[in-house]
Amino acid sequence: MLGGLIEANVVGRDEKKRDFESLVARVGIFVTDIDEGVTLDFKQGKLTVHNGLRPRRTMTIRADAETVMSLSNLKVGLLGLPVYYDGVGRGVARKLLTGKLKIDGLLPNVMTLNTVTRIFSVQ
Repeated sequence: MLGGLIEANVVGRDEKKRDFESLVARVGIFVTDIDEGVTLDFKQGKLTVHNGLRPRRTMTIRADAETVMSLSNLKVGLLGLPVYYDGVGRGVARKLLTGKLKIDGLLPNVMTLNTVTRIFSVQ
């Protein structure tokens, strides 16, 4: 499902395609309410989706299904940064601050997270 979302977002969108082709990262996504995870292995324009959390991840996003899906609804604003001042963005920020959304590896990989967010966003 995530692979299809990413493909649909990248096709025909030059700015997203540039992000996708530049990204080298292994991103884990663990959906807490169904106790399932995937690893997205980005390698400069290629994506491999693995079932489960693979080792040597750059970062791991842990949240319930609703929160994971809301990440794809984040708007991208000025300078390619996620918008956290609208309703969706405030909801994501609130979940991050309250621990309902956890991102392991966030601090050393903020730029990677921004790139992943731009690729995920359907906006």
